[in-house]
Amino acid sequence: MLTLLVSIPAGFLLIGPLATFGSTLIAQGVMTVRNFSPMLAGALVGLTWQILVIFGLHWGVIPVYINNIMTNGYDNVMMPFFACTFATSAVVLAIFFKTKNRQLKEMALPNFISGIFGVTEPAIYGILLPLKKPFIISCIAGCIGGGFYGAFNFRKFMMGGMGIFEFPAMIEPDGGMGNLIVALAGVAITMVIVFAATMIFYKDDKKTAEETATGDRKAEGGSVEAEGASETVPEKAETRAALLHQTQLYSPLRGRVLKLETLKDDAFASGVLGKGVGIWPEEGNVYAPADGVVSVLFPTLHAIGFSTDEGVELLIHIGLDTVQLNGEGFQARVAQGDRVKKDSFW
Repeated sequence: MLTLLVSIPAGFLLIGPLATFGSTLIAQGVMTVRNFSPMLAGALVGLTWQILVIFGLHWGVIPVYINNIMTNGYDNVMMPFFACTFATSAVVLAIFFKTKNRQLKEMALPNFISGIFGVTEPAIYGILLPLKKPFIISCIAGCIGGGFYGAFNFRKFMMGGMGIFEFPAMIEPDGGMGNLIVALAGVAITMVIVFAATMIFYKDDKKTAEETATGDRKAEGGSVEAEGASETVPEKAETRAALLHQTQLYSPLRGRVLKLETLKDDAFASGVLGKGVGIWPEEGNVYAPADGVVSVLFPTLHAIGFSTDEGVELLIHIGLDTVQLNGEGFQARVAQGDRVKKDSFW
């Protein structure tokens, strides 16, 4: 309620009028530039369209597009933005092939699919803006594609459709295909430029590379050593720099090591929660398996999240279905955020 009390008056009295005023200036500016040079106006629309989308100002220039179709039978002023749709799609597709980050790959492909259907906001907010350089590349490619459309008087003859579904609206009323060919050529030019530029200039930043290496190490599994006689599984992950990472983890409990799949818990036995081992304890004490930080301490004290100094993330879960004990029988000697040394008593 308090949010609405603030946001609604601010929207009507301040944000709305400012957005309308800004959009009107933008539309008038584009029209003025177009009277001088259609190609330059198209390049301007293509360059700035995604920026307008970020601030919601693109809705303010849509009436120009609607008015042109209703009065002239086509729009050739705002349509150069069409290049931006496919510039955004191509840049996330290139990132899909270029990045080593699993999470980024998983985001890139769906965003490419939604982009070619005309919905580019997920790609803009989820990938391009956080990575910065791909956003700049897409704006430059949109500028080139928009300039091409402006130079060839690219038009749309009826409203409706987004992305690839807009192509039928670009067929000329008399059935001519010349304008549609211009549309396809602009898309091809834009996508080729942005894909090539992204493949050349985009590189995973240091943070992304480190996250990738950490994720690879978690996927490969760690080493566990109990009293110097248990199973050891060395973990290795190859990064872009071809560095070899190896982390040795010590058993957090004294006891007999069991294969994870022998546990009577489907979540752990199936490996859904990650690779690891089970330990049949000989005593009730839990120790730090490496130097690192207690990232999570569950309120019921039955589980601890731990991050080693090398970046390996671990979950130490004590017992099966012990969450139901609500902390009974557990005593914590550490708190969330504590830095601990190997073999520290938890």
